[in-house]
Amino acid sequence: MDFPTFILSNRVNTVVIKSLFLLSIFFYSFSFANTNIDNGDQNFEKENYLRSIEDYKLAYQENHPEAKIKLITTYLKLGDNFKTIQNYEKAIEWYQKAFELDNSIAKNKIAIAYENQGDLYAKIKNHQIAMQFYKKALELGKTDISSKIKSLQEEINHQNELKDDTRKLVTNASPPWTSSIGRIIVPTKLEFITHKKYKTDFKKCSASLVNLDGYESSKVIVTASHCLSEYKQEAGDIRFIIKNSKNERIQRFATIYKDSHFNEKKLKTASDYAILILDEKISTKEVTPLKITPKSFLKLKNGYKYSFASLAGFSSDIGEYGAKLTFDPKCELNPYNNLFAHSNCSGFKGASGGPVVMSVSDDDIQYEYYFVGVVSHFLQKNFKNIYFAPSELFYDEMVGAMKF
Repeated sequence: MDFPTFILSNRVNTVVIKSLFLLSIFFYSFSFANTNIDNGDQNFEKENYLRSIEDYKLAYQENHPEAKIKLITTYLKLGDNFKTIQNYEKAIEWYQKAFELDNSIAKNKIAIAYENQGDLYAKIKNHQIAMQFYKKALELGKTDISSKIKSLQEEINHQNELKDDTRKLVTNASPPWTSSIGRIIVPTKLEFITHKKYKTDFKKCSASLVNLDGYESSKVIVTASHCLSEYKQEAGDIRFIIKNSKNERIQRFATIYKDSHFNEKKLKTASDYAILILDEKISTKEVTPLKITPKSFLKLKNGYKYSFASLAGFSSDIGEYGAKLTFDPKCELNPYNNLFAHSNCSGFKGASGGPVVMSVSDDDIQYEYYFVGVVSHFLQKNFKNIYFAPSELFYDEMVGAMKF
């Protein structure tokens, strides 16, 4: 073999040896990466996600083609787990890790988590922080959150208007008629999750226990018709909850006796009241009911030297956001049409179905209290522009219910 041929042969051998060496490293690395993928899969199946992440990371460092998607899947799984227990901050941490690997996959998950965080803060009425999270979700492309942002902004605007609010929290020192007000729980939906599991949605309004003067007990309550508009009998019974003189909770089941079938689009054809009968009477020793009268609020006002109106209910904007009963102690009432009257009392969602009351006296010392209407709706969502159904419209029906 001449010298050039020998050199060429050595060069070829060197290239082959190097290639074989690199190939052996590749197969070793790929085998190592495969082992890590297998280990990661096993840990994933055992729900040992943190350990599976360590395995997938090692495979990712070795450029295994499946490692990236498996890492993303595990990050999302951990995020979902924390989201399930409402630890949204931790959920977002894991979603963010997935986002860094592939933002198109994790983007919507993060947006939903931000929305969920916003929902939590909105629920406890921390409006400013809720708005921050909603806007973060919107920035990530969750356009359907715009309606929540709009509603939340309306609540924020409303809170700013409450500086001149005249409502007070009901206490033991409040007028005795406030003890006649309870909460009505109306089942609106029965949704089956499985054959054996289901959930029920409810609508909550205010309602008043009413009575004729001289009766020792009552089984009649009055609320707003629109509080019953979504009632589904197959979802359960209507419940009335009120506290007695010992501050103990009383619960009764109620059936509808009369419903005016309110329609907000037809305010000139139907008023907004509903009369219900309880399954068991409540003694006046336990709860003092509101007295009913055939007289209108105008006749009561003109028949006494001193008079003023009040309104009460479980308004969702104050009183621990509807958890406690509030009332506007003094306001004015005026006729509106043959189905509704108008007041400048303050109230909000949740007060619907609550009573409008006239306090009358000839000496400004001893007062009598009469039920004169039921809270219906707001004009242009103004909490100081409330319309109510006057009780003279359905006085005879209330009496009929008491004798039923």
